[in-house]
Amino acid sequence: MAGPTMISKVKAYWAPLILFGLGLFYQLVVLPRSFPPSHYDALGIKPYSSVEQVKEAYEKFSSKWNSGEEIPSTADFLKIQYAYELLTDPLWKRNYDVYGIDEQLHILEKVREQYGEESYSRIDLPLLDATDHSVHAFNVVTSEDFPSIFHDSKPWLIQVYSDGSYLCGQFSGAWKTIAALLEGIANTGMVELGDIRLATHLAERKPIGQIFFRRGLPSLVAFPPGCKSSDCMTRFEGELSVDAVTDWFATAILKLPRIFYYTKESM
Repeated sequence: MAGPTMISKVKAYWAPLILFGLGLFYQLVVLPRSFPPSHYDALGIKPYSSVEQVKEAYEKFSSKWNSGEEIPSTADFLKIQYAYELLTDPLWKRNYDVYGIDEQLHILEKVREQYGEESYSRIDLPLLDATDHSVHAFNVVTSEDFPSIFHDSKPWLIQVYSDGSYLCGQFSGAWKTIAALLEGIANTGMVELGDIRLATHLAERKPIGQIFFRRGLPSLVAFPPGCKSSDCMTRFEGELSVDAVTDWFATAILKLPRIFYYTKESM
């Protein structure tokens, strides 16, 4: 029969032991599930591996497929091929590694539906559109320039973009129109993701600390008239169209009454 001393010892340590067990469960079970499988996992390599390591991992798979040593399922082939194409493009890899941006992921789902269980050898390659999507940037704001924007009493509208982004390329025409409408009323600028310091400052953060852009790219942020610090930054979360952006800027940033269509004169 356990004596009073043993019982008192158990009582003294049961709470710390339970807390230790919960902590262990969180680290081994809960935390890993917070990070979904990455494209690096598809290739069997560590996150942030170099382009050369990505190519080496892919070559190992490719060698087995070509020799007939291993026949991948269509689903596995698509995961590996997509990862390879994404992570060997320097700009796509940077955006994925730093910001978790993967704007062509819908293509993977589309190809899966298109080919179903057909042999992987029937799939048209490459999967991703490698066309040059360079963005014609103007009024570029850098980390060095950024503090000076608060010296101007005019409001600012800034686009965070990435060279090589199909979506940013699509938005270029609309952005030029928006900038023209706001000329003389507000300042407009562009920040490329390669300026890690400034892009990170303008991004959001997940509870786990990862920086990201909730709605992907391009991402628009604004600073109202008289703003003197980043504390008054406002993020646009609507449709990326000329009408939607100018309406938001006029009403939310300039505090004008809502009208059906804003022209340069009405702002």
